[in-house]
Amino acid sequence: MRKKLILFDWGNIVESHLTGYSFRDALNDLFRACGYTGNKNIFDTVSKHKICSISTLENFEIFYNEIAKELGLSATYLEFVRLYLEIHDKIDYYVDVANYEKSLKDKCYIGILSNLTILDKERINKQVDLSKYDYVFLSFELCLEKPDMRIYEKVQSEVPFAPGDILFIDDLKANVDAASKMGWNTLQATGLELDKIKEKCNSFLVND
Repeated sequence: MRKKLILFDWGNIVESHLTGYSFRDALNDLFRACGYTGNKNIFDTVSKHKICSISTLENFEIFYNEIAKELGLSATYLEFVRLYLEIHDKIDYYVDVANYEKSLKDKCYIGILSNLTILDKERINKQVDLSKYDYVFLSFELCLEKPDMRIYEKVQSEVPFAPGDILFIDDLKANVDAASKMGWNTLQATGLELDKIKEKCNSFLVND
C-alpha cells in the first residue's frame, strides 16, 4: 500500500538546464528570434516579471508587451508564442530521470511541483505524460512561484499526507529550504545526479 508522496521539480531535474540544448539556450534563442540585440541576462530579466505565476493568456500577453517595450523586441505577441513553443520544444530532457520517477509509482505516490509558464504544460505533457503522475502542481495554475511559502502551504492543504511523509526534490537551495520549513523531507539535486536521487528516494521509502 502506498503511504508516502515524492514530489519532483521539473526544471534541471527532468528538463535539461546544464547539458545539450538547455532551457537557457532556448530562452536566449527565443529573444534573439524576437529581435533582441542587447547583452542583458535574459533569464534574470524575464524572472523579474514572475511569468511562472501568470495564469491566463491575456495576462501573459500583457507581460510580453511590457518586456517587448523594455528590450526593444520586434515580434508580435502571436509570433512570440509560436516561437516560444517551437524553440522550447527542442530542449533536451533526461529520459532516465522521467522513467525512474514513474517507476516509483508502485511504491509511493508521485507528483510534480514546478515553476512553469502557461505555455509549458503542453510540451512537458507530450514528453512525460502528466497523467502518469498522481499530483501535478504547476506554478501558473496556482498563481504562486517557489520559493514563496504559500505555494508549499497550498500543496500541503491539497494532499492527504503528513509533512513527514512528503519528499521534495529540487535543484535550487532556496526552494528546498522553503520546503524544509514545512516539515517535508528534501533533497537538493539535479537530473545529472540520478544515483543521488535514487539513494534518497530509497531511504525515504524504506520505513514505509
